[in-house]
Amino acid sequence: MNSIEDPIVAEVRANREAIFAKCGYDHDKFNAYMREVGEQLKREGWVFADRPIVRRKPVTYEAGMTESSVVREDPPA
Repeated sequence: MNSIEDPIVAEVRANREAIFAKCGYDHDKFNAYMREVGEQLKREGWVFADRPIVRRKPVTYEAGMTESSVVREDPPA
């Protein structure tokens, strides 16, 4: 497989891994740390695009589907 390494993506992933390791690979600690850092950045004047999501219609996964997308066959005898 031929892939191109994006240096910005690589840096973001390396930083995320370092923070996750610092938190002992604990998801709750990682999330708390990230919230804490976000709040600190907001206090410093950084602007976040964290507006609430407003849905005008309920989300449905059946919308527009006229028939099932699941193929069902009887098991072999």
